[in-house]
Amino acid sequence: MTIQTIIDAHVHFWHPDKVYIPWMSGTKHKDAIEYREQVKKVGVFRAIYVETDVDPYHGLVEADWISQYASDLGEASYFGGIGGIVAYAPVHQGEHVKGYLRTLTRLVGSRLKGVRHLIQDPSSDPNRICHPDFIQGVQTLKEYNLSFDLTINCNECPLQFPPLQTLVSQCPLVRFILDHMGKPPCDSQPGGARFEFWKSQIIALAANENVYCKISGLVTELKKKENKASKETMIKQFKPFIDVVYTYFGSDRIMFGGDWPICESSATWQEWVEILTEITNPWPDEDKQKLFVTNALHIYKLNKSQ
Repeated sequence: MTIQTIIDAHVHFWHPDKVYIPWMSGTKHKDAIEYREQVKKVGVFRAIYVETDVDPYHGLVEADWISQYASDLGEASYFGGIGGIVAYAPVHQGEHVKGYLRTLTRLVGSRLKGVRHLIQDPSSDPNRICHPDFIQGVQTLKEYNLSFDLTINCNECPLQFPPLQTLVSQCPLVRFILDHMGKPPCDSQPGGARFEFWKSQIIALAANENVYCKISGLVTELKKKENKASKETMIKQFKPFIDVVYTYFGSDRIMFGGDWPICESSATWQEWVEILTEITNPWPDEDKQKLFVTNALHIYKLNKSQ
């Protein structure tokens, strides 16, 4: 299979002069102008914009900005525009999140496909997502036909993984998307304790049919000394992890994410595509089409004309 155009289910853009993002103080714009150049060898039919961990007070500011940016952007060579938006939402507020979601829906409109509330901070209690208010807030997403992106860091804080099982079990009507395969310990290998723990959690999570998984973000999960590893090394390191996700989530519940521009600390967007293409080369063409294109249309309920 030769990939000519794909759907990128995980992209970040930012204009720090318009939206306050504390963790990237002093950085410059990262947006479709640069992204379009990065993807031109393959082409991206549509992208899913994912919130960028802005200051919580700017959650709606970010949603309003990216909604307008997406409308102004339209379609262009190599990049067909933003087809969906995953915005921030304070789901930890329980039933009170409804007012926020009503406002968010009014601001973003039909491009709003889901929400995210980052739970990867290793300094926070990993069990906070099992609090009744958090669970109720996530359950509320069903009323708005919104999915919930799960972003943890199993590499640095493996204790974040088990509480996901509790959260998901309490929200059977909500679509969950596991970002970056749970950020696995990519420097480990099958048989090692860290790999086997991550694998066991993936198996348990994948048993829930309402949970999907993004194959994304792996290039930044190698330890720092390996961050500039060769393409061949990355293929060798990542393959066992991707094989696990492919086996237990199956070909219908996985999708590609570029994680641009975060990926650039370790590899270009094009290099990540090449790595993943090599790893999935033995797969049937139909399964590769699902990974790179078809599944994202279904999971994020994209409108092909949008």
